[in-house]
Amino acid sequence: MSPVLQDVTIVAELVSRVVRTIREQQLFSPGDTLIVALSGGADSTALLDLLGRLPGFGLRLVAAHLNHCLRGAESDGDEQFCRRLAGDHGVPIEILRVDVKQFAASAGLNLEDAGRRARIAFLEQMREKYCAAAIVTAHHGDDQAETVLMRLLRGSGMTGLSGMQYRNRRGHIRPLLDVTRAEIERYLAELGLAWREDASNRDLDFLRNRIRHQLLPLLEQYNPAIRHTLTATAALLSDENALLDSLAEQAFEACWHSSADNSLACGIAEFRAHPPALQRRMLRHVCLRLAGNIEGFTLAHIESIRQLPDSLRPNARITLPQGIGAMREYDRIVLRLNQREAAVVAEDIIIPAPGSYRFPWGGSLEVETCATLVDFSQLPADVACFDMARTPFPWRVRSFRAGDRIVPFGMTGRKKVKDVFIDRKIPLSDRGRIPLVFCGDELIWIAGVCASESCRIAHADAALVKVEWHDEKCSDHRRRQPDEI
Repeated sequence: MSPVLQDVTIVAELVSRVVRTIREQQLFSPGDTLIVALSGGADSTALLDLLGRLPGFGLRLVAAHLNHCLRGAESDGDEQFCRRLAGDHGVPIEILRVDVKQFAASAGLNLEDAGRRARIAFLEQMREKYCAAAIVTAHHGDDQAETVLMRLLRGSGMTGLSGMQYRNRRGHIRPLLDVTRAEIERYLAELGLAWREDASNRDLDFLRNRIRHQLLPLLEQYNPAIRHTLTATAALLSDENALLDSLAEQAFEACWHSSADNSLACGIAEFRAHPPALQRRMLRHVCLRLAGNIEGFTLAHIESIRQLPDSLRPNARITLPQGIGAMREYDRIVLRLNQREAAVVAEDIIIPAPGSYRFPWGGSLEVETCATLVDFSQLPADVACFDMARTPFPWRVRSFRAGDRIVPFGMTGRKKVKDVFIDRKIPLSDRGRIPLVFCGDELIWIAGVCASESCRIAHADAALVKVEWHDEKCSDHRRRQPDEI
């Protein structure tokens, strides 16, 4: 077979498979705007090229590259490569530089988690900026096999062992999940497309890399097709998991009842009528309804709720993550969202740059550059202005935790955030919804309540950023002027 015919065959075959996946999974429609996560590696390089070849789709593609600033000149080289690659494809590109190492240190995260959070925040910002239908990532079949093994080693049920989905809960889509890394490299080689190799992908300090370079090759000695076996198993489990979730939701709707006090209740007899597998899924669904997510919940938490009906005490209760309390009230199980404890979210929200950011607990922050000096004393309660030289990105946003302190504007000493809330007579039910904005470890703003001394603008020509908090569900807490603090 001639090289030209071989090239056409490979390209046509992969394009056909990707089109089939897109249609079967209903990932996006012709004419959609898509944000393409572009690292410069083989996977994302192939993804960008493939999306541009889809017949009849007429997509508007926007490449997005995050420079993690971890590998010096190599990271800068990746950035320049992505810029050229996007230009070669006639695609606009957005680039953001984040010192992930510094961010990880200030937030108490490992590098992998810090990079993931910064990357997700950046991609979400780009989706909103371009009103995109979806964010497209280049996860492929080998990534799926590694993910299943990693979750198996850590301990996981059917949901975890289903692996990555073609579309996750954030709306990120993965059209290459049934394509192998070898096929991707062959596709690029036949088209003569270059890519960048990230040396950190061989760093065995990371569990995924140890699975990729050590465990999978070992397992291939027992089953040469282990990667395909794992991805096929994940696909089967995903289908069965979706069916069980659907049955659990039907059972939930039939026997759980909501009340005005942020609670959901089910009769013990009705609950016990379902098999254990559906009981667990119903309880996960209840926790998701109450908290908005189930981060922090483990199998042990779910089992502890399941065992409440067996308690000898008719009013037994347990405390769960996300401020949820579960109790037995005679002949029924009740799960209630405790407003005093529901404040803390499992993950900080990362603000890497100006943009719009929504919070899982409600409300949002609008962050934008400000060309002129603002009279701070005239700002409304829900707006603050910062000198970027004193408070550089990335910022972190979370809700109140015991022990949080701030240096209020005009003061030199720190004050407990709890005392600030008490002074302003802020209801307990509202405190969990008020965003706390951090630069590194420094609390710079209690949104709508109290600005930090970091708000002080030292120079008329300072580079400014204005932040506005929106939350109609929270009471209006007018911030006192600096001289009243």
